[in-house]
Amino acid sequence: MADTVTDSLTGSLRTSLLWSRVDTQEVGAITDKGSGGALYPITDGHAAGQADLIFCDTREIAADTVEMIDLSDISQTRLGVVVPFTFTEIRCVRVTNNSTTVGKNLLFGVDPGRPTLVHAANIGPGSEFVTINHIDSWIVTNDNKEIFICNPNATSITYSLYLLGTAYD
Repeated sequence: MADTVTDSLTGSLRTSLLWSRVDTQEVGAITDKGSGGALYPITDGHAAGQADLIFCDTREIAADTVEMIDLSDISQTRLGVVVPFTFTEIRCVRVTNNSTTVGKNLLFGVDPGRPTLVHAANIGPGSEFVTINHIDSWIVTNDNKEIFICNPNATSITYSLYLLGTAYD
């Protein structure tokens, strides 16, 4: 009798912003309160709002280094086993700069030849960058399979990387 292995992935990404601003005038105070946000549920599969792979890893990037992440060939070790990932679509990317030192920024989506001049996001210490394409996803091709992350600082930075997507199209 053959062993059968199945898996399924469910989850959600929630974005939220709450505020309360009080403006005190000579005649009294005006309070502006509000909120905004969205919930992106993820179910198992490869259609809109679906994914079947999640990669999450805490990594250290050396000083003055550009790191290349190959979405079609990335792996991580879990419980002593190397787990390979081959993304064909990306639905969500989250990068968290775990540094708490003022000025230790991490650059995401850099041009490897000009990383401090051309980048998609400058992620400050204790901050994060999140992007989601819940309906369409980003198709991974040979032309765009590499994500570059840069540490322009004089010391290393620890960061967390989360990738949510599919292994097939």
